[in-house]
Amino acid sequence: MKKLVFLVCLLAGFVLTANAIRVVYTADNKTIFKNPERGFTEELSKIVSTAKPNVVKGNVSSSWGNNYKMSMPMVLYNFNKFKAQDLPDEILAGFDEDMGVLRSNGLKCVLRFAYTEIESDKIDATPDWVERHLAQLKPYLKKNADVIYVLEAGFVGVWGEWYYTTNYSNESQHMNKNRRRVVEALFANAPEDRFVLFRYPMLKTEYFSNSNPLSDAEGFNGSMKSRWGCHNDAFLNDWGNDGTYASNSKSDDPAVRQFIAQETLYVPNGGETNVESGTAAEKVYKDGPSEMSTYHWSFCGSSYAAAVTNRWKNSGLFDTLNIHMGYRYNLLQAEFSDQAAPGGKANVAIELKNVGYAPLYNKRTAYLVLKSSSKTYTIALQADPRRWLPNNAWSAIREQVSIPSNVAEGTYHLYLWLPDQYESIKNDSRYAIRFANTNVWDSSTGYNDLKASINISNSAPKDPGALPQSIDETQEQAKNQPKKIIENGIFYILYPDGTKYTILGQK
Repeated sequence: MKKLVFLVCLLAGFVLTANAIRVVYTADNKTIFKNPERGFTEELSKIVSTAKPNVVKGNVSSSWGNNYKMSMPMVLYNFNKFKAQDLPDEILAGFDEDMGVLRSNGLKCVLRFAYTEIESDKIDATPDWVERHLAQLKPYLKKNADVIYVLEAGFVGVWGEWYYTTNYSNESQHMNKNRRRVVEALFANAPEDRFVLFRYPMLKTEYFSNSNPLSDAEGFNGSMKSRWGCHNDAFLNDWGNDGTYASNSKSDDPAVRQFIAQETLYVPNGGETNVESGTAAEKVYKDGPSEMSTYHWSFCGSSYAAAVTNRWKNSGLFDTLNIHMGYRYNLLQAEFSDQAAPGGKANVAIELKNVGYAPLYNKRTAYLVLKSSSKTYTIALQADPRRWLPNNAWSAIREQVSIPSNVAEGTYHLYLWLPDQYESIKNDSRYAIRFANTNVWDSSTGYNDLKASINISNSAPKDPGALPQSIDETQEQAKNQPKKIIENGIFYILYPDGTKYTILGQK
């Protein structure tokens, strides 16, 4: 009998401590639902004018994105009429109005600005005018950062893709003086807590004269390097995705692929496919899941190019991508103190898994919520959700939290809440993160039900004792879970049988 009890505790992942309650959760990896800052996108773009300054208004309503459970459009403002003049007040006001439409509908956007969308028109604005336009946009970008997921670099080249350009050196992906000016203007004027995504990784390695990807210490540290991400608008195409993975010597360089695979643990990656040939699409569309998983995609265009996206939809892969793109969190099991005193401590141990292709990138605070029929208290946790690695990696919240001294005595139900960091939308449940478990989501509050309660009493002990041992400290995980490791700057996956893979293949 003792062996049986021990085995049950081991399989549950915890050695149950005194005055504690343990919960095991049921994962739901089939339901497709909206979650902020991830998933399929739909492009909204227009050549704006003083008479028609809006791109979002009139095209987005409360039902936008419901078909594919999309939480953000890709919004592109084409300043074709203003290549060599200040942006009129009407344009700036139109942008502000558009961002308000997103906010009122619980959406964010992937944002880009460009000057041309026709390959025969390669005339973009000079660096002087790009700098001027970004300076004009700066207060509007800052004001609306809450509904901007990422800012794509834009401005240079046709569609803002840093190619097909007359002002930035012969359609090259390389860094040069004019491109450097635009880079620096982007980071000087973009909101300090938002990433800027560039079309070609080579631009970053050349700018910093360093081909080393971000380290764990550099990730999310607020530096320019840590905020420089990627977008790939030639997903699955040949020639290294049309230069995405190019180096000075190769059109598709494994070293560049390795660079992106590790970088994107700390910076976002997304884009769209541009494979328009049906024959070519048939060869590559099945690679979508493995490529998105390897390079940690958090967003992708849902329509263009239809040769690939329609195959995804017809084959069922579209749903697979829709479920796993970006982050997707499963609660696995948890243990909590079942009683605590006002002003005392309580143990919180939650194990979770990110079954998505990517981490969460923009900062969020996770909260433990204590809720009774009449009172609600929130306790900020120390855990950083951005560090919850993707592709089925396990993570844990193990903390002794301080119960506020003003908590009234009584029984409180426990919830986990990951709201947006911005106060403007913090209490809007549409911007809170939903966990992929059965019967945990409360859409009215944005809380995830932890299926446990705690009794707050002045007679309860102030000290809950040691934190419970979690599964990531037992041999159970080592036996059954792959681990991600970095050795000599190379990113590996170590499997239970000792096999070690680079992100690109067996080692």
